[in-house]
Amino acid sequence: MSITVRDALSIGGLVNAIVLAGEAGMDKEIKAVDIIDVPDAAIWFRKDSLLSTTFYALKDNIDAQLNMLEDIKACGGAGLIIFSPERYISHIDQRLINKADELGLPLLQMPDCSYIDVIVPVMSQILDKQVRALEYAHEVHSMMTDIVLKGKGLKELLTTLTVLMEKPVLMADSELLLIDAASPPGSSETPPILELWQGSGKHLPLADFYPGALLNELVHEKQPAYYQHGSAEADYIDFFFPLVAGEEFYGALIVPDLGEKLEKAKTVAMEAGAMAISLDILKRIAIKEAERKNEMDFYNELLLGNIKNRETIMSQARQFGFDPGSSYFVVLIELNKESIYYDSLAAKKPGINRDKLEKRLFRLLHYALEKEGEEGIVIEALGSMVMLIHSSIKIEEKDASDHAKRLVQNFKETIEPRMENIPLYIAAGEHCDSIERISACYLEAWETLDIGKKLFHPGFALTYSEMAPYHMVKRFITSAETPGLYNKIYEPLLIYDRDKGGELVRTLETYIECNFSRTKTAEKMHLHRNSLNYRLQKISELLGRDLENLNTFPLLLASISRKIST
Repeated sequence: MSITVRDALSIGGLVNAIVLAGEAGMDKEIKAVDIIDVPDAAIWFRKDSLLSTTFYALKDNIDAQLNMLEDIKACGGAGLIIFSPERYISHIDQRLINKADELGLPLLQMPDCSYIDVIVPVMSQILDKQVRALEYAHEVHSMMTDIVLKGKGLKELLTTLTVLMEKPVLMADSELLLIDAASPPGSSETPPILELWQGSGKHLPLADFYPGALLNELVHEKQPAYYQHGSAEADYIDFFFPLVAGEEFYGALIVPDLGEKLEKAKTVAMEAGAMAISLDILKRIAIKEAERKNEMDFYNELLLGNIKNRETIMSQARQFGFDPGSSYFVVLIELNKESIYYDSLAAKKPGINRDKLEKRLFRLLHYALEKEGEEGIVIEALGSMVMLIHSSIKIEEKDASDHAKRLVQNFKETIEPRMENIPLYIAAGEHCDSIERISACYLEAWETLDIGKKLFHPGFALTYSEMAPYHMVKRFITSAETPGLYNKIYEPLLIYDRDKGGELVRTLETYIECNFSRTKTAEKMHLHRNSLNYRLQKISELLGRDLENLNTFPLLLASISRKIST
């Protein structure tokens, strides 16, 4: 709701004005009309002011007149009106007209009349529009706040906003993923980004559509922004308005495919809509946090086996959507936080940090369940993401291990590429045929995860069943009779390595892992074949036995024991 120089030409005395130059600046906004008739007037120039003068103070100084135009342009002035030139100066110099054209600064000529004939009508229009803008802003803010207070929620807010904007409006969350959209009632307009979102499972990353620099600025500066795109035939402008509460960035609203920048009234509507949506988000977060705390308390107790009363388990389980009469698989999932990709990702992707990666993983676990046609619950408990997968079909115990193995492997293949290829740790316990077994199955999954981290870095998908031999070894090495097994078995080689600074132990372990292939061992250790042969000969001498006829079981057991116990 503003007045431009072009608009002003139809108001009051300015209907008689002649445009001498500066056509390129005719759409410049006017916020005030001022009079300047002193030599040093530049110190009073204001941005967006339409200035009026007779040039009486500068009538014989064309250089000063030209400098005034430069000063008006420099301060962001809207233009210059020369009143009654025939009365105070003989004529308007052509150099002045040329300079105004060069600067794109409107230069107007008024006939002999009073300043009041121009100032009063134009300022009245400006003030009227400002009052209407304030009334409109108040009305829109009240409308949006009322929607939130009545609990109508996000969809209602977005739909109302599309009516005010007369355009589709999309919403991205704090991770810059498009999560919702609305169009004005009866609208047939479907911008390309809206089509992409509708065809993407409704989780489209903005980074797939917009440059990273724009999104980084939106997240960090938290200021409205425009992005121009299109083709040779047509240019479009997309408008972004951040959703911010306090200093926290919660997402953005996007109005795509505008023909031109929004007028102020619609920008006000966007501001009101963004504020209302931010309030709705904060309300949802508060409710969700309260619900999450109660839910987390229950699941922590359930997984740790601290709920002793069966009736208590049954009652609370139903409250949180957990079917206590079904059988379950317990699956633990963690991001490999030691991965170099994990720490460096935030620098590469706008709007991404560790917390947001965890949230993305949480969503993808639900997606993976849906893709596998499984029902289940995903929670964050005891430092890991935990999936409690409901066995929707009757699973025979003999088939349970294969089913669990297929699930964890498919989850890994589905999720890892969508997590920027950060390696995942995934482990499943045995099949739980009753709710009382949940804590035991959780412990099995946790132990499998722990052993897997020590043996299969950087990522894996394992089940308790397939790791059964390793679990047996772990129980064996924790017994009182087996301290120092590794030192006993490898003692001659350990002494040699310590005294000579050698690598005989690592060489032997690698040789066994490569199934006694000297070629593969040399390649894996980056050794010349002769160097490897020398080491193997030395190992044979120290152990007092031929490596070709070596009983590897004690060595393997000792090696695995060391890895598991560290």
